[in-house]
Amino acid sequence: MEAFSDGVFAIAITLLILEVKIPKQEDIHALGGLYKYLMHIWPSYIAYFVTFFMIGIYWSNHHHLFAHIIKKTDHYFNLINIWFLLGIAFMPFSTAVFSDYILDPESRNAAVTIYCIGLFLTQPPLILFIIYGKKRKGIFDPNLDPEFLNKQFVKIIIATTITMFSIAMSFYYPMISLTITGATWLMYFLPPDVPVFNTMNNKD
Repeated sequence: MEAFSDGVFAIAITLLILEVKIPKQEDIHALGGLYKYLMHIWPSYIAYFVTFFMIGIYWSNHHHLFAHIIKKTDHYFNLINIWFLLGIAFMPFSTAVFSDYILDPESRNAAVTIYCIGLFLTQPPLILFIIYGKKRKGIFDPNLDPEFLNKQFVKIIIATTITMFSIAMSFYYPMISLTITGATWLMYFLPPDVPVFNTMNNKD
């Protein structure tokens, strides 16, 4: 499962740069030269870098989860993981729509909405990871401190709630929605919490 997940992450993160289009001659002439064209597509650069790091951080946290917390999986846990990967695979599309239409006043709201939805899709399965993992014995390390899992659960609930609020705001106030999303995005740069185990042989 981890190898399959790594493959999805790798493909998704590669697809991002393919959406930064190589300029055509007619586009260059229409905008008055290559420099002006490259400056004109600045939303593509920002969207690429932001989503690249977002997917990269998701990969790092996903790897951390499987390396330190998850001991085994089953059919239903794998299905939850596939749902999570669906969200990752959706990000190149939502990023492309955002970068192409964020400067269009008539389409800006929709562009922000689809981008926020792209971020939201990965969050419900993270909640289910914890709910199902706590219910099904053997998924998580049996020595893992329940309070550690509770803390992660609260953090994901808060992030999901903020993202849902950003989606609602995007219909009317897209720039406020982006500001909220950007503040939430900065939280992902924080290193994951170190797992706490209730034995003398704690893991690093």
